[in-house]
Amino acid sequence: MIGRSMDRAKSGLTFLILINVLVHLFRNDFRHHLHLHKTYRINDGNLSSMLLSIIYHMDPTHLLVNMLSLNRYGSEIFVHSSSRRWHSFFLVVASYIICGLGAFVGVELLSQYHEYQWEQRLQDARWSNRCNHWLCHSINDAVGRDFSSIFTNVW
Repeated sequence: MIGRSMDRAKSGLTFLILINVLVHLFRNDFRHHLHLHKTYRINDGNLSSMLLSIIYHMDPTHLLVNMLSLNRYGSEIFVHSSSRRWHSFFLVVASYIICGLGAFVGVELLSQYHEYQWEQRLQDARWSNRCNHWLCHSINDAVGRDFSSIFTNVW
């Protein structure tokens, strides 16, 4: 009985590796569904894009390292575990999806934090480069806002 349950966990790992390899082989067909940016953020945030991002790998090296790690550590956790509770095809696939969604949320939060930091740096740089000449202050006071920085930000 233990051998059969271990086989179910191993078949779950094999299934995940096979799906990842197939998606990688046809990755050009899936690329337009992801709407990727330079930071690999997914713009639309729908569920199909989030699930596809879990099994989408950019290059063969990325795929190889991830699948070797999945096989190595997945076998250790799910197949060679002393608890029969972990020997389930469904549990292997569900764990993979939950961890992938968690990673997606983490990357999304880090990307938003990075964009916030970048905007703050740009704003600080613009503020430090604004005109401090008496004429600029007079123009700004007359207009009621920082009008002279429009010209100083161009250079």
